[in-house]
Amino acid sequence: MVDEAPLVKIEAVLGLGNPGRRYAENRHNLGYMVLDRLAFLKKEEFIRGDGPFVYCRAVVGDRSLYLCKPTTYMNNSGKAAICLGKYFGIGPENMLVVSDDCNLPLGKIRYRSSGSDGGHNGLASIIRILHSREFRRLRLGVNLNPPGVPLEDYVLEDFDRDEFESIDQVITAAIGFIEDLAANATNKKSATFTVTANN
Repeated sequence: MVDEAPLVKIEAVLGLGNPGRRYAENRHNLGYMVLDRLAFLKKEEFIRGDGPFVYCRAVVGDRSLYLCKPTTYMNNSGKAAICLGKYFGIGPENMLVVSDDCNLPLGKIRYRSSGSDGGHNGLASIIRILHSREFRRLRLGVNLNPPGVPLEDYVLEDFDRDEFESIDQVITAAIGFIEDLAANATNKKSATFTVTANN
């Protein structure tokens, strides 16, 4: 039996992170990094939306998508999700959320059409405020926190210099996946792939 979800096209991509320069290269900001790179490649600039988010509109995979970033801190990401949904008339099922994931190794990317928060505060906020788990998510591995380092501290650390090349490959692969998802509606419930090894 094929594991499939309803055939739905995405209309908005929400990249999670914390606002401000001090967080720009944190592990927790990998969702922001993907959206920033995608907007740059499409020569678009973010503007303030009607709510705690910034957005731009870009042609991705031959479709016009809203690229959005919360201007709240991570644990209030749901406020941005519900506001952009109301502002653009987009339901949870038409959103793709891009986030970091400490439960995956660096270089591994996991797509789900719905599910739990997996211990991620940003996803937990979105689920709580939208009252729905039925939004698509693309989770990007950033490695598990080392022994003795609290998770809340680890995710707010910058990536190590020797990880930059891997991060660049992850961002490129994530953008490719988003473009493919935008161009081709999918009913896949899940997909996992590795784009690089963490040496």
